[in-house]
Formats: sequence, C-alpha cells, structure tokens
Amino acid sequence: MLLSLAATPGPLPAAVATRLAEGRDPASLLRPHSPEPGAVAARLDALGLRFLIPGDDGWPLSATPPDPPCAWLFVAGPAPPEAAASVAVVGGRRASPLRRAAARSIGAGLARAGWCVVSGGAVGVDAAAHGGALDAGGATVVVLGCGMDVPYPRANTGLFARVRASGGTLTSEHPPGGQPRAANFLPRNRLIAALSAAVVVVEAAEDSGSLSTARAAGSRGVGHVLVLPGAPWDPGADGCNQLIRDGATLVHSLTDILEELGATVGGDSTSANPAWSGLDPPARAVLTALIDGQLLTPGRLAAATDLPQATLDAALLDLELAGLIRRTAAGVQAVSLPPSRVANATPPAPPPSTEPRGPPEANLCAEVLECGGSGGDDDGDD
Repeated sequence: MLLSLAATPGPLPAAVATRLAEGRDPASLLRPHSPEPGAVAARLDALGLRFLIPGDDGWPLSATPPDPPCAWLFVAGPAPPEAAASVAVVGGRRASPLRRAAARSIGAGLARAGWCVVSGGAVGVDAAAHGGALDAGGATVVVLGCGMDVPYPRANTGLFARVRASGGTLTSEHPPGGQPRAANFLPRNRLIAALSAAVVVVEAAEDSGSLSTARAAGSRGVGHVLVLPGAPWDPGADGCNQLIRDGATLVHSLTDILEELGATVGGDSTSANPAWSGLDPPARAVLTALIDGQLLTPGRLAAATDLPQATLDAALLDLELAGLIRRTAAGVQAVSLPPSRVANATPPAPPPSTEPRGPPEANLCAEVLECGGSGGDDDGDD
C-alpha cells in the first residue's frame, strides 16, 4: 500500500508522511489514479532501485528522524549509512571556483578520514563535494529532489553514473518520473541534514537552500553546523556569516572540521593562516589578496599586495602555471587551492550515541579557505 502511495502523483512526500505520522490510514490517502503496486515494483526492478520504509533493514533515519518525517526512500546502491558515519557538505550552484575547490578538498579529506560525504547533487559546491569523495575512493550519498530516472541537473548525469559505478548511493523521496519542481528542494534539504552528523556550509547566499539544510541540522539539537566564513562585501557569503552570527562554528580548514567531529589532529595545519609551503612571499601575498574568490583588476591587485609591478607579474605567472589562478580580460581570480602541510589525525574515543563521530585517518587534504568566494543567488535547490 505504501509503495502505491509513494508512486501516486500529488502532494509532496513530506506532506503525506506527516499525515501518516498523525495516524491516517494509508488506504485513505490513495487516489483513483494510484498505480498498482506490482507495476511500481516492476518499474523499480527495471531501474535497479529499492523501496525502503521505516523498520526495514538499512533504514538510515531511525536515530535521526527528520522534521517533517520521512515515510519512505527510493534508493539506488547501498542503503545510506546512519548519520553517525556521515558529514554533509553544501553550498551554492554559482559558487566561485575557489569555493568549489574548497568543497572538493573537504569532500576528499572527509572521505580519507573515513566519513561518508552527503550532499544534494546540484552543480557547484554539491558536485565538487561528491567528486572529491569519489576522487579519494570514499563513499558518498546524493539526495535528489526528483525521481532517480530524471536527469536533473543534466550537467551532473555523468557524476551520478560515477556515483553508482563506484558503489555510492543515490536516494530520493520521489518515485521514478518525479519532476524537479522548486517545491521539492527545501524538503530535500531536511533529509541531507538528517543523514549527517554535521553540516559543513562552504558557501551560502542570504536565504539560500544551504541555510535551510544548516538550520534543519541545528533544529534537531544534535549534529554540528560548521561554516566557512566569507568577506563582508561578498553576497555569496552572506548566509555563511549569518549562520556564524547565529552560533554556528566557524572553521578555516579540514583540520578544524575534524577536530569539531572529535578527531585528535596533529601537525601544524591547525593554523588559521594557510601555510602554503612551496610558495614564495610574493605569491603568498597575491593568493591572500585573491582568497575571497573574487576577480581583481591588476591595478587593485597591485594596491592590495603593495608589490612592485615586475614582482607582481612574476608571481602571477608562477601562480598561473601552477593552475592556482586564472587571468582574463576582466581581471585575476584564484581558482584552486595550493597544498599545505599535511596533518595527522588519530581516531577519537568511541562516541556516545548523542554525539556521533567517525574514524579519521592520516593523509588529510589541504587547508581550505580563510574568507569567502563569489557565488551568488541561491534559489532553494542547493
């Protein structure tokens, strides 16, 4: 009966789940056009999908039920792990190249430290975080706001195929054929939060979908909300700074994130200032001026660094050849993160059930960001 109800076009799954939680008989919610469950099951088999409900083996939300509740999940691949083993990494679709690089580094570092990386499969920060986890050979969970046979966003269809081929998980409340309507994405974000012990916000404009994910985590009273700060003039970081003002934990690096999750981290990479070993002082000065991800004209960059023109030109050439910046007619922009000294993490003590943690290991990624990126408006789907 629930399978037939889950495949019935109509109200949002979260609304139906709320009615079921209030004690409504599932049969009373069926409609004349509700499909036969046998036909739905055959369709799921053809697509390689499973249907999970509370109480099933592998149901991931027993310890961290979302609000509104979740009555079912369609799953491709292994069942998502419980929240104690996962960290969400979220941000905007139009985040700057540097913020996307930060998300990829965080995703890879978390995966190497034994965490599953959860995000929403959108372009931008979400895709970078998933890709980083896959690059590191780790696990990732994509929580979609549509049916898993619907190619949305189309630009990420290759990423979704890679997730499935690598043993990762795609999941959604929406049945095959469910379209990516705008109303689907805020409810989707509560699932990202419920599937994670912590939410790392890499980029968030004011009133963005990333804020709703962070607030869903905070409203449960468990889990951490960790935020990369942004420059006050950067609209793409308005939401990040707002979360920090509201009490979220400010983090500068993967090391900070792991320490918040309970790892004991050694080495020098806990410094708030990136070490960026291997860069000479002029190159470090240029990268520091560009760290918020925005474009600077050569004149503004010279004023910000106070470097002689010949020294500035040489530093820009070195950084460009290293793939760390991009020069265009509009100006200069940082697009990638330089490596810094490697931290060593040792596993935390076994966690209590109310404060889930994971088993960090060695070889963590580089420092991430010290202040924000460009990357503008969110419209709720990321």
